[in-house]
Amino acid sequence: MQDIDNAVEQLKRDILQGRFVPGQRLVEVDIMSHLDITRGRVRDVFKRLHSEGIVKIDRNRGASVRKVSRGEVFDIFEVLEEISLLIIRKIGSQTEEPEMQKRLRASLNAARKFHDRSVNIITVLEYMDENARFWGDLADLAGNPVLSEIRLRLQAPLFRLAMEGLTVSGSHDQWIARHEEIIGALLDDNTGHAVRHARKSMHDVWKAILGLPDSAFA
Repeated sequence: MQDIDNAVEQLKRDILQGRFVPGQRLVEVDIMSHLDITRGRVRDVFKRLHSEGIVKIDRNRGASVRKVSRGEVFDIFEVLEEISLLIIRKIGSQTEEPEMQKRLRASLNAARKFHDRSVNIITVLEYMDENARFWGDLADLAGNPVLSEIRLRLQAPLFRLAMEGLTVSGSHDQWIARHEEIIGALLDDNTGHAVRHARKSMHDVWKAILGLPDSAFA
C-alpha cells in the first residue's frame, strides 16, 4: 500500500495524461483498487486534488475530474502570465551573477538537447514535460518558492487542455524555440526581450487551448 503523497501524484498524473477524462466520475472503490489504498485515503486524495483544482467534489455525485470553462481559462491565463513575467523579471535582475549565468546555461543546454531530439518522433506528453521542466527551472532560479507554488497550482487544471491544444495545433517546435529565446535574452542581459518572448510563449499556449472545440470545456 502506497503513502498518501505518492497516491496523490499518481492520480494527478493519470488525470493529466488522460487516463481519466474531464467530467468522468472517480468511483471510490475503483480508485482504491487502482492506487492500492484504503477508502479513507482515497477521500484524502480527492480532497488534495480538489484543492489543486483538478478534481471536483459534489455532495451528491462524489468526485469527478474537473472541467474548466473558456472563461476560467482566460482568467487563469491572465494571472499565470503576470506570474510568469514576474519570474522572468526577477531572474533578469540577477543575470550578472556567475552562478545565475551557469544555471541559465544549463537550462538552455537542456532545451537545446530536447530540441535536437525532437526531430525524431516524440510524444506530446514529452513536450509537456519539457515545458514543465523549463518553467520549473525558471521558477527555482527566481528564488521565490511562493511564485513557484502558485504557478504550479494555476497551470494544473490547464495541463490536459494544453496537451490537447498542442496535439491539434502541431506547434511543438515553436513552443520549444520560445524557451531558447527566453533564456538567450536573459543571458544577453536583455530582460525586456526575455519578457516579450515569454509573453509570446504564453499566448501560443493560450491560442492553442482556446482553439479547441466547445466540448473540451465546461
